[in-house]
Amino acid sequence: MTLIMVAVAGAMAGVFITLILSPTPAPTGRGGRVRSRAETNPDVTGIAAPPGSDPRYATQQNGAPPPPPAGLVEPFKAQAYVEAFLPLAWDFNASSAANSQQSAIGMMTAQCADSYKKNIWTDEMAATIASSGMTSTWNQKMVSARQNQADGSIEIVVQGEQQLQLPGEPPKPRPVKFVYLVKKEADGSLKIAGISEG
Repeated sequence: MTLIMVAVAGAMAGVFITLILSPTPAPTGRGGRVRSRAETNPDVTGIAAPPGSDPRYATQQNGAPPPPPAGLVEPFKAQAYVEAFLPLAWDFNASSAANSQQSAIGMMTAQCADSYKKNIWTDEMAATIASSGMTSTWNQKMVSARQNQADGSIEIVVQGEQQLQLPGEPPKPRPVKFVYLVKKEADGSLKIAGISEG
């Protein structure tokens, strides 16, 4: 039984450490080269910038600031979404893990869910946990939002502790720190779009 617990904990830790389920980042400017501020900044070049060319000072005609991106995720909503996701994703109880994991997968984007099923919640992992008699407990310690990204998505940092216990064995606590990327879908719903060790 200890071997099963070690295998499950090792698989979870190893996969989460090496796997980043985030979407591929958008390519940067020309040929991947980032332009320096000195190349375009009127304060540096001495050449006046045309009106409206600096996005820091962009306004609409009525003087209001530009609207936020359509996919802007509100931090408190993203935190609440991740807090609802965590007990499902971290449920490795032999009796309930299969249902909880399916619910957690339903809270992910299609791309994230596919990666999760291929690398973490595999058929082998599900069968191992179901037959192990294992119990698990998730203890959340901290959930915190970072700044929104340019596309409106937001990273939520999570710290907690996962306890796994096999029948007749003492519980084995393990500290957990992950970052969950939350994005807004076209229909306005929130989804987990990426998971990485944080």
